[in-house]
Amino acid sequence: MKCSNCDAENSDTAKFCKKCGSPLTAKTMDHETVINSISGKSAQSDNNNTKIIIIALAIVAVVLAGAFIYLYASGNSGASDSASTSNSAGQDSAQADNTPQEQPEKTATQSSSSSKPASSSMRIRGGSFSTGSAEEDKTYAQIYVGTEYSGTDVIVQIFYSRDGNSLNHGNMVPASVHSDGYLYITSADAYHYYPDYATIKLYDSGSNLIDTQSVSLSPTSGTQTF
Repeated sequence: MKCSNCDAENSDTAKFCKKCGSPLTAKTMDHETVINSISGKSAQSDNNNTKIIIIALAIVAVVLAGAFIYLYASGNSGASDSASTSNSAGQDSAQADNTPQEQPEKTATQSSSSSKPASSSMRIRGGSFSTGSAEEDKTYAQIYVGTEYSGTDVIVQIFYSRDGNSLNHGNMVPASVHSDGYLYITSADAYHYYPDYATIKLYDSGSNLIDTQSVSLSPTSGTQTF
């Protein structure tokens, strides 16, 4: 820097003029030094601005890349969902196409069976027992449960006895109610004695007891009602 008193050149770090000994201050800086100082600061500022611009551009690039990846992934997900929905719709359509072919067979199977399960409200309302002219003939039972149970599948068990002695083992016989509301049950064996007592047990098709009734009989041939 130049001395303001004698214009002698001094180092920038000198505090006193080497020629005249006058104190050197910032005011004594020459015009060139001031320009260089300003130029240096300007260059540093430009460098800083350049760095800021580069960083900003890098951030923008990262954001754009992230947005592109997100949109691309969303597009693929939408396409996958669409394909899945299309496949599901195609399967449903195929099932719908197959249904009419299977339905008639199922309907035919259902309509071919006219039987129906017994109701817990079914009761033995009356009937009759018939025996032949000889004690060796079988015994026939007609049990009335009502015409509303026509076509209902049941199981009937009848125990016959004479003078307190059992005549049979009471086989469980599957039967279906006739249109007249009766169950017609024939004994499995012929007995050497006419029965004088019968116990009727009525079950549904699942062997659940619905009703039971005991009937006293005259030990003779013929038909006896109860």
